[in-house]
Amino acid sequence: MEKIEIKPVDLELTLYPSFTLSLFDRSNETYVKVAGMKKGCRMRVDGRFLLTECEEALYWSGAWFMDILDSEETGLPWLVDLLRAQYPNLGLSVDPQDPLHIMIPIFLSQSTNYHGNVIKWSRKIWEMTDDPFEAAEIAPRVAGSYQLRRLRESFPCIASAMSEDIWTTRRGILRCKYCGPKVADAFLLFGIADTTSVPVDRHFISMVRKLDLWDFELPKRSMCVKYECHDCPANECVRRLASRSLGRLAGWAQTVFYLHEKLYCSKKLCRECLLRSECVMRLD
Repeated sequence: MEKIEIKPVDLELTLYPSFTLSLFDRSNETYVKVAGMKKGCRMRVDGRFLLTECEEALYWSGAWFMDILDSEETGLPWLVDLLRAQYPNLGLSVDPQDPLHIMIPIFLSQSTNYHGNVIKWSRKIWEMTDDPFEAAEIAPRVAGSYQLRRLRESFPCIASAMSEDIWTTRRGILRCKYCGPKVADAFLLFGIADTTSVPVDRHFISMVRKLDLWDFELPKRSMCVKYECHDCPANECVRRLASRSLGRLAGWAQTVFYLHEKLYCSKKLCRECLLRSECVMRLD
């Protein structure tokens, strides 16, 4: 495998909150792509090097994002500093080469456990086909969950929503059955690498409240279908607030919040948390 020099990145930790993980299998320290472009390609990190046969692995590994982390100025520098102190080698894993493949686990993740169910469903699907249209069609055969049945129903509409324009794509997805702002924004983030996009899930909302970041409202599908975020009259929408305050680090912050809720908050590890000083809900 070729050695590509990178800034240090924790590959396992970076992949954990990403929908890109559903396109990979792991063997020891090496991740092998099981679906989509460059299927069979391997990657692993060895110190300052990414070992791989594919340059696209810079996106999959999250290494591409480390320069953006170092250079982007935001309206919340104290927050970025705290998050980077807790997760110094956390990148942002995306796969803009396989947008329809990425949309499948995004859609399936609604109201269910990503690592417990969606990863398992996705791996079974990719064992049967590498065609995302066929994958959506056969999804109900994988398990009896309603997410798999709904995928087959919604996927043609979702695929037709794809456009070169970010906002046209977002509005198109929102017009599809069972697709709300979280699904659309997760696709923008992980499927086309728009890192200003923030999928507003329960973990994100929980961390925003714990850190008392904003007085906010939740995104409203009826407004999102009509407006681009920067032109939307819903000034208190948390998606708009996060994108405006954090810029190109907004999507990264969302993934950090998801990870932090899983690794610290859910386990009540407040005493080990570097965000503790800013948390209004800490357990003393």
